Amino acid sequence: MKINFVKMGINGEGIGYLNKKPVFCTGVFPNETADVTIIEEKKNYAIATLDRIIEPSKHRVDSICAYQSKCGGCPLLTMDYNQQLVHKKELLVQALYKYGGVRRNLIRDIHRSEHEIKYRSALKLPVHDFHHSTVTGMYEPNTNHFIQISGCKMHKEGLERMRREVMLAVNQEGLAAYDKKREKGLRYLVIRGIEGKYQICFVTGKQTIKQELIDKVMEIKGVASLNQSINTNRHGTAIFGKTIKHLSGDESIQMEFHGITIKLSMESFFQLNLKQAEAMYDMAVSKIDPCETLVEAYCGIGVMSLLAKDKANHIIGIESVESAVRNARHNAKLNGLQNKTDFLCKDAAQGLLYVLMRQEVDTLLVDPPRSGMDDLMLETILKSSIRKIIYVSCNPSTLGKNIAVLKENYDVKTVIPYDMFPNTPHVESITVLERKKGK
Repeated sequence: MKINFVKMGINGEGIGYLNKKPVFCTGVFPNETADVTIIEEKKNYAIATLDRIIEPSKHRVDSICAYQSKCGGCPLLTMDYNQQLVHKKELLVQALYKYGGVRRNLIRDIHRSEHEIKYRSALKLPVHDFHHSTVTGMYEPNTNHFIQISGCKMHKEGLERMRREVMLAVNQEGLAAYDKKREKGLRYLVIRGIEGKYQICFVTGKQTIKQELIDKVMEIKGVASLNQSINTNRHGTAIFGKTIKHLSGDESIQMEFHGITIKLSMESFFQLNLKQAEAMYDMAVSKIDPCETLVEAYCGIGVMSLLAKDKANHIIGIESVESAVRNARHNAKLNGLQNKTDFLCKDAAQGLLYVLMRQEVDTLLVDPPRSGMDDLMLETILKSSIRKIIYVSCNPSTLGKNIAVLKENYDVKTVIPYDMFPNTPHVESITVLERKKGK
């Protein structure tokens, strides 16, 4: 069936129309004509699979990855990078107008990533047995079909070297892939590399890692620590189990980040595209007016709070993950900011309410998960006297929905997009909101 595709969906799929009904098809870009097969038809839309591209877009380029069509991790890899940025901004524009009524003229041009490939500083890969070897790979999108991948073009070169050497040690010491029935074996390999130092975590079944394997991994150049997490959950999507056990080496790695020193434990979340994260955080902090009290909700390990050290006399971070709060407090002490900062281990809304009951808050900095801020958090903000909000978002749809609520008391001043993940449809942004006069 021949269809002309005119738009891009939020997952990077092409959107065309058949009898005025939208048809979604992975692997097709806007301004392309393709031969497709409808595989699912709903009342308001249809899903198709691509048979062949009849008329390619002038922005289509050759793939640099042999797995691109099967992996699904980089759906925009065969689109010219400049055009990727055009479509990413358009996704943000459409979502913010649809859900939040935000006008296009408030959204600035997207900040491009310095690196289009080899930008990821961490990996989390499933592990399977393949021809009597234990290998890493990926699952095809929306399936349980595992694909062995010899390397990823988005990983930094050092990260790929570390993956190969760790998996060589795994095979030499006979650690098999995870067996669901026996609840033993290696389920995921997790590696993070920063400034030449690498944290490794084996996510396994209920077993003890052999000392011989621990020693062999720790001998690999650059390995700073080895950890283990036991995860036998058959239904959840979380990679790590409930706890992470430190097996050898340093419990954390230290790095310099835009003028501050931070330590990261294995379970600490940190951005994958470090250069772009530095640029985005710098922009977010620049939008904070000098004030008495700044609160950062969903603060993680406290990086933006510490970067904002010269913007407020008192900085309060709120985070629900206990290990992240410990990291944040340690990082504050590491930078001599323990007397200027407080980090609370609380739910974002409960933490903000706790602070507001005790003092006024001038500026609120938020970086919520993809689900956005919940109703209680939005209600707490609306009832406060907070003058300015700096909202860092990784999801245009939930950002738009949150803005729709906040617009009762706040005006959107600007939205600044950042491309944190080239070759994917994901787009992050900073939104500046100011309290309306008289509210």
